[in-house]
Amino acid sequence: MENKIRYAFNEIEKGDNYESCLNILTKDEVVKAKNFHSSFPQYKETPLAKLDNVAKSIGLGGIFVKDESYRFGLNAFKVLGGSFAMAKYLASRLGDDISNLGYEKLISEDIKKKLGDVTFYTATDGNHGRGVAWTANKLNQKSVVYMPFGSSVT
Repeated sequence: MENKIRYAFNEIEKGDNYESCLNILTKDEVVKAKNFHSSFPQYKETPLAKLDNVAKSIGLGGIFVKDESYRFGLNAFKVLGGSFAMAKYLASRLGDDISNLGYEKLISEDIKKKLGDVTFYTATDGNHGRGVAWTANKLNQKSVVYMPFGSSVT
């Protein structure tokens, strides 16, 4: 049996913001995100799980899965996007670049005085809200998480 790779062309029309939307995916932004997250005292690299039997069964030398259940103790990877967006927002309010503002600097009294109280709002039915609330708490800011009726209490 022959395995075929299936794909679909992206047929979304390129609008005025097309190129600017891709700027979040640059190597420079990835490095900034990694540096920001690794500045947290709770940061640890997430472990890789080896899937040797799966790899062998499909003829690969190895398959590794990044286990994000350890990420900041939140059992979810979703903290990364929200926390980086929050940090970039705070940096923009300060007229600075996030690469100059690691965790210790963002929680300093000087920065808190410059920023005042900031409240982050989000709507979620899952882990994204946990990540926003966790990050706001760690950065000595506030958050409000709207959740739909019927969301899990935990």
